[in-house]
Amino acid sequence: MTQAVEDATDELAPLELAASALGVRPLRVVPQGLSDSGKAVYRLDLPSGESAVLRTSPRPKTFAFTRSNLQVLRALGLPVQSVIAAGATPSGGSYIVLNWLSGRDLIHELGEMSPEQMTTLAQRVVECQRGVGSLPKAARFGWAPIGRSGNLQKWTEAFGAAACAEAIDDGTILGKLRSRLCGVRSRVEAYFDTVVPTPFLDDLTTKNVLVENGALSGIIDVDFVCYGDPLLAVGATMASLAGDVAGDASGAAFYGEELIRCWNPDDQQRLAVWFYAALWGIGSFQLTDAAANPARAESLRNASERWLSLAEAE
Repeated sequence: MTQAVEDATDELAPLELAASALGVRPLRVVPQGLSDSGKAVYRLDLPSGESAVLRTSPRPKTFAFTRSNLQVLRALGLPVQSVIAAGATPSGGSYIVLNWLSGRDLIHELGEMSPEQMTTLAQRVVECQRGVGSLPKAARFGWAPIGRSGNLQKWTEAFGAAACAEAIDDGTILGKLRSRLCGVRSRVEAYFDTVVPTPFLDDLTTKNVLVENGALSGIIDVDFVCYGDPLLAVGATMASLAGDVAGDASGAAFYGEELIRCWNPDDQQRLAVWFYAALWGIGSFQLTDAAANPARAESLRNASERWLSLAEAE
């Protein structure tokens, strides 16, 4: 555990921090998990019988624009949280308290959803993304608060420098996948040149999409938006479906197919979706310990090969 994470969990004393921020001592503080960035999330059970969310970060400005982002998104009709309190932590980090939204991340609910529910959810998610996309575009690409601009001059820069396919192919499974991905990228670059810095929620995948009784109940974690191609979120969702959704893989894949259908991409956009999905899938495959989790590794490999084949056939 890094020092930043230790600070975010031990030194911040979430119970005392929440009591100070709210003016009332929570009955219970329940950790909701840590991210690699050192952020921490807690559910606060309050004496009123209601719950709230405490998020902390070792960084001082993590939540500097969250309130304004949420206000804009709420005005668009998105089911997002409201800020109850925010400020600095004793260790120099930052915190924010938000109202609790019912439901669970899609990743935990998808296995129990019917095809009809998946279709309705896909329609609603695309509707939300189109709403975000109706906001003013930025001057540059990349990640930024709503109304500001990223720091990338071209959309292709979001994926790093292009590499030589022959140089990457080292004869391993991963090397061959990455080599094929390079070939697909060379074909999608012309499309990247047409992308304008459109705002979208890039982390709206199988997480941050809260579902209750098969329907969208909330959208969380919107400290920033991405300016670029909203279809990136579709590809990332497909990779998450392949790697992280337990149960019927074909059933999970149906939700991804419905996202694509609802976006109704043209041929070049569809090629980009296959590239995004393969990019995220191969990245997840690379990070997966195949010995410890062979099923996940195999699912990601098979899915990435399928997306690459679809892209190569476009």
